[in-house]
Amino acid sequence: MSLLDRKLLRDIGAMRGQVLTIALLVGAGVAVFIGSVSTYESLNMAVERFYGAARFPQIFVTLKRAPLSIVPQLESIAGVATVEPRIVREVIVDWPAASQPVSARIVSLNHAGDERLARLHLRRGTAPEPGSARTAAINEAFAEVNGVNPGDDVRVLLNGKVEAFHVSGIALSPEYVYAVKPGLPIPDDRLYAILWVDRSAAEAAFDMKAAFNDAVISLAPGTDPKPVIDELDRLLEQYGSVGAVQRRDQPSNRFLEDELNQQKVMSTTIPFIFFGVAAFLLNSALGRIVAVQREQIAALKALGFPTSTLTMHYLKLILVIVLIGSALGVGAGWSFGKAMIASYQSFFRLPDLPFRLTPWSLALGIAISLAAASLGVLTALRQVVRLAPAVAMRPAAPLGFRRSWIETLLPGNATRSRLLMILRNTAGRPFRSLLTVAGVAFAVPMMVLGIFWRDAINEMIDLQFNLVERGNTTVTFPHPMDRAIMRDLAREPGVLAVEGQRIVPVRLRAGQQSYLTSVIGLSAGDELRRPHDATLRPIAVSPDGITLTRRLAERLDAKAGDILTVEAMEGRRRKRDLPVSAIVDEAIGMASYMEIETLNRFTGEGAVISAASLYVEPTAMIALGQRFKSLPTIESVTMKAYALTSFMEKIAGLVFVTAGILAAFATIITVGVVYNSARISLQERAWELASLRVLGFTRGEVASILFGEFAIEIALGILIGLPLSHAVIELIARFHSNESFQIPAVIAPQTYLIAVGVVLAAAAASARIVKGRVDRIDLVAALKTRE
Repeated sequence: MSLLDRKLLRDIGAMRGQVLTIALLVGAGVAVFIGSVSTYESLNMAVERFYGAARFPQIFVTLKRAPLSIVPQLESIAGVATVEPRIVREVIVDWPAASQPVSARIVSLNHAGDERLARLHLRRGTAPEPGSARTAAINEAFAEVNGVNPGDDVRVLLNGKVEAFHVSGIALSPEYVYAVKPGLPIPDDRLYAILWVDRSAAEAAFDMKAAFNDAVISLAPGTDPKPVIDELDRLLEQYGSVGAVQRRDQPSNRFLEDELNQQKVMSTTIPFIFFGVAAFLLNSALGRIVAVQREQIAALKALGFPTSTLTMHYLKLILVIVLIGSALGVGAGWSFGKAMIASYQSFFRLPDLPFRLTPWSLALGIAISLAAASLGVLTALRQVVRLAPAVAMRPAAPLGFRRSWIETLLPGNATRSRLLMILRNTAGRPFRSLLTVAGVAFAVPMMVLGIFWRDAINEMIDLQFNLVERGNTTVTFPHPMDRAIMRDLAREPGVLAVEGQRIVPVRLRAGQQSYLTSVIGLSAGDELRRPHDATLRPIAVSPDGITLTRRLAERLDAKAGDILTVEAMEGRRRKRDLPVSAIVDEAIGMASYMEIETLNRFTGEGAVISAASLYVEPTAMIALGQRFKSLPTIESVTMKAYALTSFMEKIAGLVFVTAGILAAFATIITVGVVYNSARISLQERAWELASLRVLGFTRGEVASILFGEFAIEIALGILIGLPLSHAVIELIARFHSNESFQIPAVIAPQTYLIAVGVVLAAAAASARIVKGRVDRIDLVAALKTRE
């Protein structure tokens, strides 16, 4: 073993605490990077495999009723490869164990599950047999939550009568990877099911002999979907089509793509922030370590060691630290990715979702860490080796201290000798102080980034479920109903308030932009659903215009005062130009609003409603839910308490898994930053501190000088880190918001307190460790000076 290799081992042993904390910095950056990238790649690959195997369509059409005889005409449209006509209807399931009505979607099968498009993936059992009028396959999510097995019966309310379907199998479908009830942005597997039945059963149940009300379509490779959609809308308009949509706007796929895009953004933005901070700290810490060994390097040069050999020696040190950190990072990244995929497995229903570590992310993560570490070492080493050995072996020239501007701000009796030493040492070494302050300043937003997600979730819940949707129960009807039904609902036991809503599918156009959505008709005095602006003030819907949510306005590139073309996609399909009367902020979905009477005049359907928002006495909720099960006029029921529970289980649960892991990595980075700053400061100041001891200063007084400087740097770092945290969260919220959810850039005071508390705790623990080393300084060794 060479002399330098023995020195390397001794250095690693002597600096084991610093080696470990620097390796943890590397490990945190590598773990977040490879965990995020590999999670995205694993999820994306699983989706692509399932979509390909199940022949997921490119276009989806919903209509009132069309004859099967028109299907050949649809297939003849240029670019269309396959048309699969179906019967799809929403129904109520009589599920005795549920405290409120269970909704279900019945989807017809033409080929016993082996469809040309949107094929079923059977988990257990079989698909309904051709000609079987009372067998059904059911979606896996509902079956798991409610304990449904092949051979069980599911009772469905059809045309006012309860009909039993025998469950033949448990299945998955690419259309319902994320199965949501219409009108809701989040799934509730306890209260929403998908039932696949043979076409003969759907025809009999819904009087759709030789007809269809839904179609899925695949395109030839390279076909532009827009002309196909335009032609489909033209041909099917007379049959009540609400507008064909691309795969991007299919509800399940829209949320899945949003989550994939968000994960992709996360795999670049958050790891970039973690890696950027870790690389900066790694660079500065290792650079300062090399600078501390200036005399050793000079001695080795004097003994004849060439610069290249010394450079390789320190690069070996870097390699050891980075390899230790990378090994820790790979293990932590694997666990991070596995935890993320496990949370996705209960969120998205895919046949196979394994976690696969992406080799290129591992290689890139290690390469970035090596590059950052090497840059810091080589920069410091270059400054030392440029000096003549005789000069470098001497201690650095003492600083020329002088009265600083800070001292002029202090009262005369405050400028005691120790305070002067602290202030002048801090101001006299601005670069060193700046590195410590910067390290702490970056540590604060790392902690905030890990824990602010709970604040964002709470803000989303408060905005959407308390300010906007103030009712606690919503019922929808299978078709527009006369407003008189509100009086019937108001007479139900426990109902304290009822407000009707009209929901109409529309296509909004603004210049070259268009979007297929729904407009919600509200009355001017409604209290149970009230849109709010950015300052959380309630906005009354205008009788002369249309109100857009902010993300919908951004999608259409529209602002208040602009004119939109609103085309109703049902009834007489009327068109009308309306001004944008206001822009409102909502956390979930992309809605638009009109005054209900204006909307009903626009559609020409009279005083009707298609949904009602209710406020129900909490003690009467269960009994009312049971009552709604038997009302044929109600298509679905949503109770806020259950929707909120589902939201917390699905969305918040997924977010909190990520947040918890990021908070753990942020804590590691924070501890590494603070400990290394304190430890390196001790190494840099050993000669000065020993001199003070010889001059008569006690151990406590010497420690107070060192920690006084450290306290100033910590305080400045925290003061800079707090506004920096808000800027980082603004950036993350902007990148992570999508059409399904708006992540609010909200940081609660307690989040700041936790972040600052972790930094202060790390500082206190580091000070305790360093205090022991200060007490054990070898005065003779520290004061030796080579001449």
